[in-house]
Amino acid sequence: MRSRYGDRHSKRKQNIVLNSLIGIVLAVILVLVANIVFTGNDSQQTASEEQPPAQTSSDEKSNKSSDDSITSDEADSKDSESNDSDSDSNANQDSSKDESTDEEKEKEENEKEENDKEKEDKEDQDKEEADQEPGEPNLEGPWEPVGTVQSGPHKSSYTKGTDDWNEKIKAAESVMGLSEDQMTIWRIGGNGGPQKSFARVSKAGSGNQVYYIELEWVDGEGWKPVSVKPE
Repeated sequence: MRSRYGDRHSKRKQNIVLNSLIGIVLAVILVLVANIVFTGNDSQQTASEEQPPAQTSSDEKSNKSSDDSITSDEADSKDSESNDSDSDSNANQDSSKDESTDEEKEKEENEKEENDKEKEDKEDQDKEEADQEPGEPNLEGPWEPVGTVQSGPHKSSYTKGTDDWNEKIKAAESVMGLSEDQMTIWRIGGNGGPQKSFARVSKAGSGNQVYYIELEWVDGEGWKPVSVKPE
């Protein structure tokens, strides 16, 4: 008796489990079918909403054409601005070149004028020296420094045979047109300052005219006659 009751009870449990599983499977199948049905409807509705009308496509083409036209105009405008900018840049470069050329021409002209003036002064000096007869003093000038071998701070010397003394004699020679052995040196002395001096000289021999020659020191260039007076 107990064995039969147990078998029935076991079969009843199995049937309950099977029925539950079948119910679950059916429920899953129903859910899947419902999802498929609703998903299909939603896809059709979405496709219908996304498809643009023919007029909209035409409008887009028109807008696109308009946009292309605007873009072309903008490109032309940019090209025009670029050309204008290039023209301005070229104009500025040409102007700078012209200014540079003018400055170079002006500089060359100034240098030429200075060279011409120096050349004329040199020619005038050479002419005056050529016109000066030997033994005749140059009373008018102009005179130039006679040069120097001295260096450093200059100190006037009145000792015969020193470099400074010899250069004073050389300055007197340039005025008189004579060498030292052709002149009589009466006196070499100071003339109101350490960089000023004088020489009293005449042509060698008795009874000749004595000349008072004022000298002035030029740094790096030596003694320069600045005036000549007959005594």
